[in-house]
Amino acid sequence: MSEIALEALGAGPPVATAGTYRTAEPTVADVWTERDLGFVLLYHRRHDGYFAEELYYSLRGSDGGAEEGWAACDHLSGGLLGFDPEDASSCEEVLAGNAMAIVTESESMVYTGRLAENEGDELLRVVELLVSAEADVLEIENLTRPSHYRRALPSALALLVLLPGDRIRVRAALSTRSGCIPVGDVIELSHSPDSATRSGWL
Repeated sequence: MSEIALEALGAGPPVATAGTYRTAEPTVADVWTERDLGFVLLYHRRHDGYFAEELYYSLRGSDGGAEEGWAACDHLSGGLLGFDPEDASSCEEVLAGNAMAIVTESESMVYTGRLAENEGDELLRVVELLVSAEADVLEIENLTRPSHYRRALPSALALLVLLPGDRIRVRAALSTRSGCIPVGDVIELSHSPDSATRSGWL
């Protein structure tokens, strides 16, 4: 699966086109990048018939001192999803009438290369959202490191990675020729700052 994750990172940001990253098994659900950090969320059907998710991480330009390209992806976490992300009724049951639902969240200590302290390792918060089929983009506002942007949704599962101190607002939306139509309520997420990482990318 690490090779699939690496290929997805090399392909660039995902777009909201059905099947953009679909493979037979497993499927790339979403890709999250910020500068030289890259994360890939995959899901696959296990031998027992249940779906599971897997999270991979890479750092650009860190493989053998290369200036360009992503290093081989490392596996950070994985687990049972508990629903079928390709089945509309299964997703609707999890959403329970909402536009978004947090499926899983975790914290991972990874090397970011941002700081000299702690050998450059930082504790990142990873959140996986299930998003309604009514939306095809996420509108994301970072309140800590001011920015406001849209991310396309290549699947029903969306990946968000928060650096220490980040506080973000997320809303699902439907893109139109004239802009975006909000779908549902805003979700606010935060990640407590670590005293060793307060001088990062601000």
